[in-house]
Amino acid sequence: MNHTSEVAIAIRRTPWETLTEALSKLLTPPTPKGQIDRVIIKPSIYNPHFAGNTSSDLVGALIRLFKTLAPVLVVESDNPLRNAEDAFQQASYRALEGKTTTLVNLSKSDLTPVKMAGHLFENKPMPTLLTGSRMLINAATIKVDPGISVIGASMKNLFGLLPEIDKSIYHDRIDDALVDLLQAFRPNLTVVDLTEIAIGRREEGQVAKVGGVVVGIDPVAVDTFCCDLVGIDPFNVPYIVKAYELGLGEALIDRIKIRGTEYQKQKIYDSLKTQLPPRK
Repeated sequence: MNHTSEVAIAIRRTPWETLTEALSKLLTPPTPKGQIDRVIIKPSIYNPHFAGNTSSDLVGALIRLFKTLAPVLVVESDNPLRNAEDAFQQASYRALEGKTTTLVNLSKSDLTPVKMAGHLFENKPMPTLLTGSRMLINAATIKVDPGISVIGASMKNLFGLLPEIDKSIYHDRIDDALVDLLQAFRPNLTVVDLTEIAIGRREEGQVAKVGGVVVGIDPVAVDTFCCDLVGIDPFNVPYIVKAYELGLGEALIDRIKIRGTEYQKQKIYDSLKTQLPPRK
């Protein structure tokens, strides 16, 4: 079968070594088209007190790798459980600030109307800094409930680009929201942190300790691979199906080339197999 997308995986001693090895395996490098004036990194920091947040060490490795292109903005929005400033502080992100790096609360940023595809949003006020000449890196994690076909990975992390504090008003149509966000703010690079995978309710703190990263240019393919990792059929995840049907990426695992050593692939799968509870 011909492969239409690729993802790369790696497990090494440090996040820097892991990230650079994984990126070196991609045949299509994550380079932006044309001149950019900022690199935006969107991690997942839902709540620093819960499981399932992007490691500050991995974000630090991303900053180190891409700060030569342009100044880096690490962005997150407020939610009802915490504000972004507190999240940055409690998740050890403050140490990442410096001459080339700024931490930004999207909920306090200037907004500009952005024309979207119209599945849910048509002309949506969004943070101005997300528009224009920028490189967007989506640095997500995996959150999974082993009992049901639900996964939170890279596409779900785009939900945090919305500036509203209470985003639950969109939960009933989250699949439409996510494909609108993906089309309007498609990442140049998608990275999924496998340091720890949150299992079940994040506030309970149960995690599978795996290590490594998944990287790719196609965010739908990255999420499809993440589904395969945890034993979920991607065609049971509505927003992946919707994105695939709209031609936004690949959701057939057999058509995704997995780049990485066989030892590393097996290590990731074996680690999850021994730590994930049986599916109901």
